[in-house]
Amino acid sequence: MSFSKKTRFSDLINWRIKVHTIDNRYFVGTLLSFDGHMNVILGDCEERRIPNKQLNANSKDERNTKELRRNLGLIILRGGQIIDVTVEGPGPSDPSSRVRRPIKQPVAPSKSKSATSNKERNPTSRPFYRPPK
Repeated sequence: MSFSKKTRFSDLINWRIKVHTIDNRYFVGTLLSFDGHMNVILGDCEERRIPNKQLNANSKDERNTKELRRNLGLIILRGGQIIDVTVEGPGPSDPSSRVRRPIKQPVAPSKSKSATSNKERNPTSRPFYRPPK
């Protein structure tokens, strides 16, 4: 896919992007969704940041700065915090490959009726039963 001025943000769904925020952090993850306020949902996200102590002390020498990384997983970034969005590369070729655990099938409700009717049930079995005073 080539990028031009006419490339829409919606064309980047399932692509790896890097988001720079106002507190000088970078979030790298797979773009899953966004809205009109530029709120962004990233999957398999990783946070990257340089601590303020290193920024102030090593502003002249960038070779000694160490970038801290933290795996976050699924996150939502507020659009007001975002400064810049950069494309890192295409996402996984198979989107289901990012799911790490098998998805359980829903349990179907049983079709057998209870032996007791509503009138025969014990009133104390209700969730918020208060005995009369």
